[in-house]
Amino acid sequence: MNIILISFFLVVGQQVTLPQEIHGQPGQFISIPSVTDCKSVQWVVLDVGINLFPVELLRDTTTAVVSANSPGKYRVLAYAAKGDLASKPVITTVIIGDPPEPTPAPDETTSKLTKELKSLYVSLSEDDKQSKVTKLSSLYASFATTVKGEEVQTAGELLALCKEAVARVLSPSDLREIRVRIQSELVNFPTDPDAKLDEKIKKMISGKFLEISKALERITK
Repeated sequence: MNIILISFFLVVGQQVTLPQEIHGQPGQFISIPSVTDCKSVQWVVLDVGINLFPVELLRDTTTAVVSANSPGKYRVLAYAAKGDLASKPVITTVIIGDPPEPTPAPDETTSKLTKELKSLYVSLSEDDKQSKVTKLSSLYASFATTVKGEEVQTAGELLALCKEAVARVLSPSDLREIRVRIQSELVNFPTDPDAKLDEKIKKMISGKFLEISKALERITK
């Protein structure tokens, strides 16, 4: 075996693997395990705010111990070596506390609907319009749940339930312009009263109802 091939196998042998993420709470001692073919591992913290327990005081350096007092995300790097050959450095992210849910990207369709409904709402001169919009928003939120029920099997049944619910809280002239604009959002709904509503269609309708409910909720603020 020539010297180049021997060197290749030596380089391949140096490896350190870390979990992609480690979770813990503020003030807690958190272990970061590594998998390696080397006898010891070197650890380096890359971000301010996280503390590394002195590795030389640990019996096994292939596991690091860290802590942080403040919630956040902190990077920790590890590498190892055999003789004069070092492994590639690897990084794990230590997540302290419960990170906030990612903010979804704004939906262009919803934003457009909200803006147009807001414009119509501002131009309305009828009495008690805020209360009426709030009621309409609640109705659409309830429709989103109703459509998923087993009692709703056809488009006609859903339409009848929705019309009956709206008639109980609003008169035909209430929020007329707003309701006409909302009607244009329902063009993809089944028009045949006997059309069966399968789970896929129900999910689409429920999502649209929730979108309308949220848009109505925003325009009064």
